[in-house]
This record gives sequence, C-alpha cells and structure tokens, in this order.
Amino acid sequence: PMLKRIPHGKSESYYRENHLFSFDEFVRAELDVLRDCLKPGGLAELKSREKYGPPDGMFADVFALRDTMKEDASFPLINADEFCYGERINSTIPLAQWKDIVQQYPDKIIDVYSIQLVRSIIGRGLYVLFLDWWYQRFPQENIYVICTEDLRDHPDETMSKISSYLGLPEFD
Repeated sequence: PMLKRIPHGKSESYYRENHLFSFDEFVRAELDVLRDCLKPGGLAELKSREKYGPPDGMFADVFALRDTMKEDASFPLINADEFCYGERINSTIPLAQWKDIVQQYPDKIIDVYSIQLVRSIIGRGLYVLFLDWWYQRFPQENIYVICTEDLRDHPDETMSKISSYLGLPEFD
C-alpha cells in the first residue's frame, strides 16, 4: 500500500522506521536472492547456459570448452545481473528480488528515487562475474581495468594510463 502522506500525529522518523525499508533490509534481501541464485546449479548458471551456451548462444564455444574441463578447474559463466533480480511483479513489488520482504512486512513500502540505486547493491560489486565473460572472448592483454575511484581521485593520471594503454598521446 502506498502512503500518500505521513499519518496525522506521526513524525517523519516514525514513518521512515515503520513504513520504508531500510538499507540493511535491502541488503539482506539481496543476499538471500544471490545466495540462492548463485549456488552451483542455481538460476543464474542455468539461465546463462540456456541463453548464451550451446547450441546457438554467443558463448556456445566457451561453454562447450568448459564442459570438457575438470569440474573444479573452471567456474561456470553466470550472468547474475540478468537472471537473479527478477522482473517487476506489481506496483508494490517493483522487482521479484523483494517479493519475500514485502510479504514479510506488508506495512512497509519500497519508496526510492531510482530502483537502480538499490537493485543490486551487492551484485554490482561482483566484478569477477562480469570480467569472466570478457576474458573468455579477449586476451587478457587486450583488457584494461580501472577503478572508478582512481578516475575520480586521480583523473589526469588515470586518463594518461588509459591513453598510453590505447597507444594514444598522453592525456592533458
């Protein structure tokens, strides 16, 4: 249920504590979703193989090669971002990842400026899941990874390193 205004006689802090989900609740809900989705044989692995693997997926060759390797030699290619968070369910449950907490706390609402800000609080930090796909397609020496903090804190130096890597004149 969407609350249009703070109930009469209640403070904004009461409203926030009792009717909005906290950052911690979003994180716990995401951890539960990721724990289940990323487990061996979980939804992310199965759906990634189905979409990108044999017979016609754009990474079919990589999946086929990995299938011939020892089980512990290679982790499966998984796309957590695409398959773990789910689709919109209805107006009170913007993404399936929050279905359980919305049902557990029916008096609370998800009221955020942008769903993308809280959609994958943890997931967007799992860089290895994304990089693994790139490393399967391109040689390691053709991939240059930078930290956004370096770009923010040392923009000239970071841009010069990128320019040098690309064989361009030094950034000024």
